[in-house]
Amino acid sequence: MNWKNLFVPGKDFSVAQAKEYMEARGAEAYQLLDVRQPKEYEAGHLAGAKLIPLKELPGRLDELEKEKPVIVYCAVGGRSKAAAQLLAGKDFASVYNMAGGIKAWQGHQAKGPEEAGLEFFTGQEEYEDGVSLAYAMEEGLQEFYRLMAGRAQDAEERQLYTRLMGFEDMHKARLLAEYRQAHGPEAMPRKAVAGIMEGGGRVDDFFAQAEAHLHGKRDILEFAMGLETQALDLYSRMAQKSTQQEVRALFLRLADEEKAHLAYLADALDKVL
Repeated sequence: MNWKNLFVPGKDFSVAQAKEYMEARGAEAYQLLDVRQPKEYEAGHLAGAKLIPLKELPGRLDELEKEKPVIVYCAVGGRSKAAAQLLAGKDFASVYNMAGGIKAWQGHQAKGPEEAGLEFFTGQEEYEDGVSLAYAMEEGLQEFYRLMAGRAQDAEERQLYTRLMGFEDMHKARLLAEYRQAHGPEAMPRKAVAGIMEGGGRVDDFFAQAEAHLHGKRDILEFAMGLETQALDLYSRMAQKSTQQEVRALFLRLADEEKAHLAYLADALDKVL
């Protein structure tokens, strides 16, 4: 690293300012960069963040867009400050260091390594394949909520699961409309991957874990927020990996929808707390 770049002035965002900035914009409008080590990222990261450890950043600048704003974070703000100043010194238009880092972040985090959930996605998929894959994942999460509603003992819990199933109905309806516009009014997306749900998890695995641990609306809402966070993260990473612009745009739209769902769930959780 050329250390003289550390003296190029940079801008700081508080965690609250960074969150407000991201919530007010679509996923396409900015880049979120994590400069920690892979094991730190795996333990918990902001949904949609691209991992480039600080020591690798000088050699991987071409993976970032110079004209698009970048929000950089690390654990507490030291490494991200250095990264932000490096990017500013390389003529990136707008760079913001998230002061306080992820340790100051209030809210859900995605978990898992960079490649989690991408074992069924090559990045070379055409638009039809992207729609089919997204449809299968939405259908998988809906099936998970259907299974959970079937075992719920409380009418309020069943109603909440039914409402969550409705989210996936809206996603599926939009994806189906897009697919049929290209393939005819009766066409159905092909079965891309069986048993996979939003976020890349398997329906059976999540049902086995959740059945014994979700008791009451608060548990359900917090668990749903975790699932939506993982979905936002996976759709964002799929967009980053895709080589097809149309497919990339599709997954970014889905990521934005997950952000909207998270906002709804957060409001619902506030009413329960």
